[in-house]
Amino acid sequence: MGIEIAALTSFFGLTGAFALVGTVLAAWMAWRIVEKAGLPGWTGLGAILLTLTGVGTIVPLILLWIFAFMRWPRDEPGNGLGGVAGGGFAPASGPAPAPGPAVLAGPSMALPDARGWRLSGVLGHGGTVSLAVAGTSGTYALTGAHTGAPTDLTVPDPSVGQPHARLMLSGNRLGLEDLGSPGGTFLDGARLLPEHGPRDISAVRSIRLGSVELALSRA
Repeated sequence: MGIEIAALTSFFGLTGAFALVGTVLAAWMAWRIVEKAGLPGWTGLGAILLTLTGVGTIVPLILLWIFAFMRWPRDEPGNGLGGVAGGGFAPASGPAPAPGPAVLAGPSMALPDARGWRLSGVLGHGGTVSLAVAGTSGTYALTGAHTGAPTDLTVPDPSVGQPHARLMLSGNRLGLEDLGSPGGTFLDGARLLPEHGPRDISAVRSIRLGSVELALSRA
């Protein structure tokens, strides 16, 4: 409110100053005109008074027009007076809303899965078997008899061939190929034949070699 009153006071002060200057100039010019026209006495005085009255009315009107249509600083967007930063106005009552949780950007790239694979199950004679497949690449043979080879995974059961199937590890994917053993290879109950070639078993839950059911999991 104080800013508006100060602006109006300044405006009327400027208007009065301009009117005074205009009146003095008008009086001087009117006097010159009367003197040159040779109008003596009351005629010259009346002409001066009429001139001053007309000028005194027109000059404030012109100044009012200029100030009414000129661009004020508060007309600029985002410069509202009495508001909060950014030109808005604070709410009449109540606390300001709490900021929401920050949104975290996702990782630039997926982290590699360092877990290995594990095959575990129960043998025909009641024993158990647990085979770990670690690393990111390699080929392993599933066989029913231990041969001593570092890449052999032994499932000691008569229904498992020698070798029975081949496991292939590549990154986070695991493949299996049947090698034609009489006992057969089954993936979640479906028969896998040698002519099917290697199959991706990363999403398979159980593998049956002969009569041995093995559960596939990540270790």
